[in-house]
Amino acid sequence: MSKSEEGNYLQALKDNTTVVLCTLNEEAAIGDVIDDLKAHGFSKILVVDGGSKDKTRNIAMSKGVEVIEQVNSGKAGAVITAINYVKTQFIAFMDADRTYYAEDLEKLLPYIRSFVEVIGKRKHYNITPLHRFGNWIINKLFSIAFSTNVGDVLSGMYILRTDLARKLDLESRGFEIEVEIASQMSQFGKIVYKEINYGERLGETKLSSFKDGLKIVLYLFKMMRIQNPVLFLSILAGLFILPGLTSLLYAFIVYVSTGIYHSGYALMGSVLTIVGVQGLLMAGVSSMLKRMERRIERTFLPDHQV
Repeated sequence: MSKSEEGNYLQALKDNTTVVLCTLNEEAAIGDVIDDLKAHGFSKILVVDGGSKDKTRNIAMSKGVEVIEQVNSGKAGAVITAINYVKTQFIAFMDADRTYYAEDLEKLLPYIRSFVEVIGKRKHYNITPLHRFGNWIINKLFSIAFSTNVGDVLSGMYILRTDLARKLDLESRGFEIEVEIASQMSQFGKIVYKEINYGERLGETKLSSFKDGLKIVLYLFKMMRIQNPVLFLSILAGLFILPGLTSLLYAFIVYVSTGIYHSGYALMGSVLTIVGVQGLLMAGVSSMLKRMERRIERTFLPDHQV
C-alpha cells in the first residue's frame, strides 16, 4: 500500500469515527483539544457536557463542534449518552483535559478493524507514584479476573465498535466505567492496547485518589462475580488458607514448646487450609478454562468477531 493509499485509508477511518469528549468545567483545555483533533483530520467531534458552570460549552460551540447534555450524572452517564447518540461505525473516547493527544488516537485507530476495543496504554510520566501503584493493582486484578491483559484499563483514551458498544449492559455511574466497558467488551472478542503519551492535566481534577480508587476496585470484584463467578468464589475460598495455616502454626509451636496438643486449633487449621487449597485449585482450573475458551474463539469464530 502506497503512502497516499495509507493516507486515504486512515482518513476513511477518521470519517467513520466520532471522537467523544466528556466534559465538566474544562474551559482551560477544551479549545486546545478540539484544535488538536481537527489538525489531525478528525472532523466528527462530539462534546458531551455534564453541566459545566464555566465557558466549556461556549468554547466548544465556537469551534464548530456538536455539544449535547449528558442524560445521567457522572462520567459513566456521559459515556452512555455518547454511545446511544453516535451514528458512526466507530466511537473514540478521550479526556478533554489535554492529557491525551490526537496523534496518539491517530496511531490507535487502524487497529479497531481487527479488535473489539483499542486502549491507549499511558506512559508513566505525569502519573504520580500513588496513581501508578493504584493502576498497577487494578490492572493486575483485571488480568486475573478476566484472563486477559488490556494494558491500562483506566486509560481515558480508547476506541470501540459502536454496534458492540450498544450491546453493553452498563450500570456504573462513575470512573469505574472503563473497567465495566473493558470487562464486557472482552466477552465479544479480543482487546488490544498500544502505548501512548500522557500529558500534564490542565484544570482541576475530578478524581479522588482513594475514594474513586476504592470504588473502582470494588466494582471490579462485582464484575468478576457476575462474569467469572467460579474464579470469584475460588478466590474467596482461597482466603481460608491464611487463618488455617496460622491456626496450624500456633498449634505446632505450642506443642513443641510445652508438649500440649491443642486438637481444636489443629482441626480448625486443617479444615480451613484444605478448603483454601481446594479454592486455589479451582481458581487455577477456572483460569485455564477461560484461556482455552479464548483460544477456541480465536480459532473458530470469523475474524470480525474475534
